Amino acid sequence: MPVDGGRLNAHKTRQEDFRRRKDGRIKGDGIKRSKKDDKIYFDEVDPVELEKIKGEIRKKAKRSRTVEIVFLLVSAVIALIIFYWFTNRYD
Repeated sequence: MPVDGGRLNAHKTRQEDFRRRKDGRIKGDGIKRSKKDDKIYFDEVDPVELEKIKGEIRKKAKRSRTVEIVFLLVSAVIALIIFYWFTNRYD
């Protein structure tokens, strides 16, 4: 009689399916999986181009930070105006 209504057998089947073959693929899967000894080689980036990219990123970050600070200040001013308006209205 199967244990837990056959769930143990289903677990064993899944374990067998997930075992890797020697070529790095899972059974029934056409996608090749990376192995632990695989290395990724990135293209070398020119230092001048890298500085240009960093400058663009810093420029965008500065703009985003400025917009966030302005939004925070405007929100605080609106909150203070509403607070002042309601406290004077119900005095």
